[in-house]
Amino acid sequence: MPFLDRSYTSDHVVRADGSVAFACSQDVDEWPWLALPAQHPLVIQTQNFWSSVGATQAIGTRDNSKWSALTWTDWVLGDRAAGTAAHGVFTRSTEGEKLQFVSELFDAKDRLIARIRGRGVVFRTRDFESWRDKSKSEAGKAIADIRAFDFADRKLLGLSSIEPSLIAPLSENSGRLTSSALLTRENGLMPGHPYFSGSGDHVNTPHLAEIARQLACLVCDGRPVTIASAEMDMHRYIEFGTPIDIGIERDPENRFTLSVSQLGESCSTISMEWA
Repeated sequence: MPFLDRSYTSDHVVRADGSVAFACSQDVDEWPWLALPAQHPLVIQTQNFWSSVGATQAIGTRDNSKWSALTWTDWVLGDRAAGTAAHGVFTRSTEGEKLQFVSELFDAKDRLIARIRGRGVVFRTRDFESWRDKSKSEAGKAIADIRAFDFADRKLLGLSSIEPSLIAPLSENSGRLTSSALLTRENGLMPGHPYFSGSGDHVNTPHLAEIARQLACLVCDGRPVTIASAEMDMHRYIEFGTPIDIGIERDPENRFTLSVSQLGESCSTISMEWA
C-alpha cells in the first residue's frame, strides 16, 4: 500500500503498559489538512488513522499484508482552545479477533484536543481483493455524473474557499428530513479536494465525518458549528462515484443521527453533537 510509505507520527516510545507515546508532524506541506482547526472532524479522523498506523508499527503488531477496517469510532473534544496536535498516546487492546484502541491528542501546551476510541477487524482469511472488486463493480453500475449532482450551497457549509461541497440540499420526505452525498475521486481525494487522503479504495471515516459536519451546518441554517462529540458505526463499505442516501433524525436541538445507505443497503450510522 504505497500511501503507508510515510508517517505522520514519530519518536514512538512503547511504554511498560503497552501504550505508545508519539510526536505529531507539524509539516503542513506534507499534511495539508493541518491547515484546518485541530477540532475539525476531518482532522481528528485523519489523525486517528495515521496515529494508529504509526503506533501499531512501533509495537510490531501491524501486518501490511493483511487488510483491516475500522468498524466503530467515537470522539470527544477536550480544550476548545487547544491548537495543532504536537503529541499523543495510543493504547490498544484485543478481544478475540476484534481490535480496540484509544488515542489521545495534545497540543504543544499539553492541552487535550480530543480523545478518540475505535474498534476494528483484520481480514485474515477472506479473499479481500476479489470481494472488493465485486462490490465496486456493482456500485459502478450506478455511477453518477458529478457535474449533474445538485450540491448544496457551499456558503452554508462552513467551508474554506478551496473546499468543495459534498452534500445535496435538505429535503423532506413523509415528514423525515433527508439529504444525499456524492464522493468521487474527483472531489474526495487530492488534488481535487485539498485535505482528503487515503487509499482511494472506498469512502473512509474522514469522508463520513466531513459529510456529517457539513450536514450539521446545513440543519443549523448555515451557522458555523463546532462538533463537540460524535460516534460512527460502519458496517458496510461505501463506494466512490455512487450517490449516498442520508436520513436525518434531529433530537435534541444540537444533535442528530444520520442513517447512511448506498444502493438500498445500510452502510453507517453517525451521531453528532455540536456547539
